[in-house]
Amino acid sequence: MFNMLSVKDINFIYPLCVYLRIFLITPWYDFIKNRDSGLQISRLYGVAFIALRVYFTVCSATDDIMINNVSQFLITQKIVYFGTYAAFFSINVLNFFKSSFCDIENWKILFRKLHTVDNKLENIGDQEKSAWKNFYVGFAAKQAIFVGVVAYEVYIWSLVIKLSVVKILFISGFAEMFNEYLLILLMRCLVQVLQSRYEDLNNRLLNMKEVEVSRVLKNLVHSYRLLNECVYTFSNLFGYQIILIIFHFYIEIIHGLNFTFVSFVIPVEKVYYKHLLISGTIVLVLMTYNLLTIVLPIHATTQEAKRFVSLLYKLQEEFPEGSTEAKSLVKWTNISQQYVPDFSAAGFFSINKTLVFTVAGTVATYFIITIQLNESEYARMDKV
Repeated sequence: MFNMLSVKDINFIYPLCVYLRIFLITPWYDFIKNRDSGLQISRLYGVAFIALRVYFTVCSATDDIMINNVSQFLITQKIVYFGTYAAFFSINVLNFFKSSFCDIENWKILFRKLHTVDNKLENIGDQEKSAWKNFYVGFAAKQAIFVGVVAYEVYIWSLVIKLSVVKILFISGFAEMFNEYLLILLMRCLVQVLQSRYEDLNNRLLNMKEVEVSRVLKNLVHSYRLLNECVYTFSNLFGYQIILIIFHFYIEIIHGLNFTFVSFVIPVEKVYYKHLLISGTIVLVLMTYNLLTIVLPIHATTQEAKRFVSLLYKLQEEFPEGSTEAKSLVKWTNISQQYVPDFSAAGFFSINKTLVFTVAGTVATYFIITIQLNESEYARMDKV
């Protein structure tokens, strides 16, 4: 069965892709045969999803209770509120549009190259015997935890702003947050697929016998090039979504910090204060987890890819200069250097661990600005 396959066999991902296309996170096409399937239906489905998202946005913007609540916000809270909605709307509509109209060819390229790599490395039919290490066990558990957290938040906010749970769910953006979370899990899954293959390449390189250098090295370098091209395709598929997710992270983190600060000055009802504080903390933890879920695996995969070139240099030292093996290693090392991968957010910036510190610095800066704006507004309110 597909769900028992190891991540070393790309076939394991098919059930995930079929599941995610329900939410239009992946396109509607035959992943097993890697060909179009129901393209017109997919486009109609995408248009319906986009129309539905626009409808819920309009409903939220015209709801009297929501308007009344937003009117009581401080200016910083209003900015964060509208920024959050803009992020939710942009991420989901962009993903719906790309999955329905733009990305099918990129998905075909990605899977075709991964299949080629697996055939070269003979990573076909590998089974994951441990249930705890099985991808789908972890995937289901993460979704269950996320849904539980969101259900708690929806319930608390329904009490605070006096709206039904169902209405809060559809007009607040929590449903879109679930879609975003699924998108992040998909990206993490694909990055892990790439990382496992880079690790396999490095292990094969280390265990390569002297008599196999000329024959095996060409195959490994070819697989390395294909994996690096997969990285480029990954950036094309998810680059703009990553930019919007990072923007959403900024907004939500500032919202969580700002809410805590404002709550000390303008307390809410005591019966809800503790729950709202917990809710804000959960958002901070969840958004931080989402960012790290993207950044850390990508950084680890990039390091594993760079290690391949480093190992090629080290192997050159094990053979006499001028030998056939040494010449072959020099040749393939020079070729491999041309293909060092770079995960990028649509070409705007590279994704690595330094991004975490950049984000932290930016959040701190904008949080200080929100405090200053809040203090100015408090002073104005006191005068009134």
